[in-house]
Amino acid sequence: MTDALWQERPIEPFGVEIDVRLDGPWPTGFEQRLLTLFDRHKLVLFRNQQLSEAEQVRILSLFGKVLGSKGEFREISSDGNLGAGPLTWHSDLAFTEAPFKILSLHALEVNDGQSWTAFANGVTVLESLPASLAEKLDKRDAVTALALIQSHRAVEHEVPDFVPQQTRPAIIPHPRTGEPVLYINHMQTARIDGLPREESDALLDALFDELYAEDRIYRHRWNRGDFLIWDNIALQHSRCDLTGMTPRRLQRVCVADKSFFELLPQFQIGDPRISAWGSGGRKLELN
Repeated sequence: MTDALWQERPIEPFGVEIDVRLDGPWPTGFEQRLLTLFDRHKLVLFRNQQLSEAEQVRILSLFGKVLGSKGEFREISSDGNLGAGPLTWHSDLAFTEAPFKILSLHALEVNDGQSWTAFANGVTVLESLPASLAEKLDKRDAVTALALIQSHRAVEHEVPDFVPQQTRPAIIPHPRTGEPVLYINHMQTARIDGLPREESDALLDALFDELYAEDRIYRHRWNRGDFLIWDNIALQHSRCDLTGMTPRRLQRVCVADKSFFELLPQFQIGDPRISAWGSGGRKLELN
C-alpha cells in the first residue's frame, strides 16, 4: 500500500517497512494503520529515525503498557554491562507466566551493516509444518526455563525446581490475534513434557529445523536510525557475536505487564544454586 503521507513495503519472508517520520505529528489514520499492520506482519521497520526515549515510549504506548525505566535497560551497547556474545534463538521471558509482549530497538549509534538480529516466526511455520510433526505436538506441553548459557543450546531436559520455568502448551493462541503460535525456542525450551528424553530431543530438533530454515528467517542488519518493533510472542530472535563491534548503542523500550523482577521477586542472580547449575555460562544478555 502507498499512501500520500507514508509508504509501506513488505519484508521477506515476513514483516513490513513503513516510510514515515515518527518524531513529529503523525499523519491522520496512521496510528490505527500501524496497529493493523503490526498484528498482520508481527514486525515493523522504520528507517532513518531520530527518536528520543520519550518519543519511542509514545509509539510503543499505542500497543499497551510500557515498562518503566526502573529496573529495565533502556539502552544497550556492545561495550556495556550486557555483554557482546552471540545469543541463540529465544523469546524474552518465555520462562515466566507473562512474557514480554512487544520489543523495540532504535539504533542510536552503529556501524552500518555490521551487526544483525535475526527473527523466526512461530505463526507462519505452523502453516507448513509437516503433518507428522503436528500430530506429535497434539495436546503436548513444553517446559521452558531460564538459560544462563545463552550463546548456544545448553538447557537441561530436567530443570531443577529453583530455576525459573514455565509449562504451557507447545502451541498457544496468540493473546492479541488468537492465531496459533509454535511456542518453543532453541535457548529456553527444555523438553516436550511427557516424552522420554531421546524422543523429546528428536522432536525438538525436527521442530527447530522447521523454525530456523534459512528461507524462513528475517535477518536485520542494523544501520544508524533503524527503529524495529516486533511481537515477542509470535516471533523469537537471535543475535550475532558483537565482539569488537563498537560503537553499537540501541535504545530499548518494551511492552509488558510486569518486569523480570516483578514476575520473579524470589530470583537472586547471586543465588549459589543458580550459579552452580549454570556454571560455565555467561551473564544474562539482551537482544
